[in-house]
Amino acid sequence: MYKPVKTEVIPDVFWVGVNDWSIRTFHGLDTDEGSSYNSYLIMDEKPTLIDTVKCPFAQEHIERIQSVIELSKIEYLVMNHSEPDHSGAITKIYALMPQATIITNMKCKENLELLYPELKTLNPKWLVVDNKSQLNIGTRTLSFIPVPMIHWPCNMFTYCKADSTLYSNDGFGQHLATTERWADQLPLERVMHIMNVYNANILAHIPVLIKNALVQASKLDIKYILTAHGVGWRGETIALLLEEYSRLANQSYKKKVAIIFDSMYGSTAKAAIAMSEGVKSTGAMVDVVDLKASSLTAVALYMFDSACFAFGSPAINSTMMPLVESAINHCRGLKLLAGKTGAIFGAYGWAGAPTINDMTEALKKCNANIDEVKLQWKLQVNDEILVKSYEMGVKLGMKALEIGK
Repeated sequence: MYKPVKTEVIPDVFWVGVNDWSIRTFHGLDTDEGSSYNSYLIMDEKPTLIDTVKCPFAQEHIERIQSVIELSKIEYLVMNHSEPDHSGAITKIYALMPQATIITNMKCKENLELLYPELKTLNPKWLVVDNKSQLNIGTRTLSFIPVPMIHWPCNMFTYCKADSTLYSNDGFGQHLATTERWADQLPLERVMHIMNVYNANILAHIPVLIKNALVQASKLDIKYILTAHGVGWRGETIALLLEEYSRLANQSYKKKVAIIFDSMYGSTAKAAIAMSEGVKSTGAMVDVVDLKASSLTAVALYMFDSACFAFGSPAINSTMMPLVESAINHCRGLKLLAGKTGAIFGAYGWAGAPTINDMTEALKKCNANIDEVKLQWKLQVNDEILVKSYEMGVKLGMKALEIGK
């Protein structure tokens, strides 16, 4: 039987995770390029495993570990996060290394015991750590940094000063399946785009906590960042990574307007195009998203760094189209509209006001500022409506230029 190829990412530290080449959705997020569940084995006097993998991949995970060392020789299992994509294999792994101690924080321990009641039958040894704890594993000493809500309350970083390595779990990762392990081994624009898709759909609603994580990271000497999804970071790519995260944490928007719409017979779509031309005339950027052709993942990505927005919907049953309502709710959960200036527009057949009113109320729940920037018309656009749409785009474009960076 063949053994997996040993993947040594830095001296005496091996990647023993798995690639999920087939996954195409994660928490409703499109994962067009798959994902990976990264786990790392530190070979020191006391061999230490960082995180496990998703349950269906447990056997592959075991084989990858055994290509480096027998599981029975591992002394510590560090769990940075309890979510099943990183902890799903824990019972199968721990059954093969019952002498090991599980290292984690109290919230993570509580979650793991709830998620995997069968752990009790294995009677694991636990060591609960916090930000003052240190764990000596030989030539290396590990320390632990709580980063709650990046992206569960139990998340933490593990840091190794001897290697200047940060094991960042969900922080700084991307949903990307690849045999390469470093961002600089792939086209960097591709990696950054995939990371921003992840950030927009998973982390966009917690800028304050991201800022806290960056403050914690800035106190450390970091040469390597080893993530739980996708590729890691080293060398010059770390500065680019932290710059992008700083933009996320500080909610630094581009001079851009996102126009999100659905249309029945093309009337609302024509107005959206006219509006986009108005935005463009100001010199601002514009993203136009037709919900019939785009997913909520794309909505979040384009709204993520837009200074202003517009939602368009024709009336259906006296309210907005279901796809528009879904897009607004998705943005509300991610807090992508809070404080932003926007507009609403759309055609109607015989009951126009309820549609505009419902969209207004939905956007108020998002803490968005839509003022009186509203446009509706009966059945089909005409030149007058297209001119008004264009002018609405100009207003939004000017506002985006004022706000954006």
